[in-house]
Amino acid sequence: MPSNEKIAIAAHLHVLLRRKTGRVTDTEWMASNHEYAAEIARFAREKAAEDGHYDLAVWADKLEEIMAVPDPKPRVPLVQMVTEVVKERTAPVVAPPPQQDRQSARSVDTEEEVYPESGFIESTFGAIFGEEGHRERKPRDPNAPRYVKSLR
Repeated sequence: MPSNEKIAIAAHLHVLLRRKTGRVTDTEWMASNHEYAAEIARFAREKAAEDGHYDLAVWADKLEEIMAVPDPKPRVPLVQMVTEVVKERTAPVVAPPPQQDRQSARSVDTEEEVYPESGFIESTFGAIFGEEGHRERKPRDPNAPRYVKSLR
């Protein structure tokens, strides 16, 4: 039986016991714990015989009957099942070896094109607009102040 039916029967028995005997019970625990449910059913039958509340005995029987049925196997969502099957069937993907970056300074073969101070390649931006040739860069004065961590 689904657990919602167990909780419904436990809740009905809880209300009857509260109204007729003053006994307060835990419906969720009653629906999930067989020992607690058996003890509440025994108590309900005892009170039914003592006080003449026969509806307590009927609901105690229903509780024992439903607690005897094992819980169904929990359902796994279809998406989760398909995802697991796909993961099992797919082979691990081997990444291709990294290709050398042809835009970085380290990939240039000639030393003239790389500025030794910074390691950057000479800009080719002017070549796009028709400027031909290589601009000569003045060497940096070692005594000139550098702008590191502050503005001028």
